[in-house]
Amino acid sequence: MNRISRLSLRLLIAAGLVAGASASFAQSSATATGTATANVVRPITLAAARALAFGNVVPGATAGTLLVDGDSAGAQTTGGGVTQPGGQKGTVSSAQFNVTGEGSFTYTITLPVGAATIADAGTDTMTVDTWTSDIATTAGAGLLSGTAGTAGAQTFYVGGTLHVGVAQAAGSYTGTFSVTVAYN
Repeated sequence: MNRISRLSLRLLIAAGLVAGASASFAQSSATATGTATANVVRPITLAAARALAFGNVVPGATAGTLLVDGDSAGAQTTGGGVTQPGGQKGTVSSAQFNVTGEGSFTYTITLPVGAATIADAGTDTMTVDTWTSDIATTAGAGLLSGTAGTAGAQTFYVGGTLHVGVAQAAGSYTGTFSVTVAYN
């Protein structure tokens, strides 16, 4: 073999080694592009639209209760020594709440666990407890009516039981209670 042939052969072998090395480097790593996504939904909101009103209550010689149902009608029932004056019951209603958020999402309602205190302008108080609602208060409680991608809305009602003491002092009693909604 002559010198040029040997040199050509060496160049061919060297080129083959470089090509082989390049191929092995290309197979030892790879890169791909991933995708990140997010879907921002409307926040859930809650607004009180009507007060829980027990109307006019007449205390008796024994303690008693006045229950207002947690439905849209807010029917009332008296117990113990409490009565309501015939045609002068005053305004009696369940509390009304309006919830809005993402259409077709479910949410849970949390009613107060304990009693709320209502008071007159002085130091006299009564309590309200045994909270009820026309919508179940467990997971999946309410469905925001509406179509996917549009705002959803629903109205629900809350009732409770007023505890009236013996010879409860006359006056106008007020107080607050908290209701919470959250997406499931």
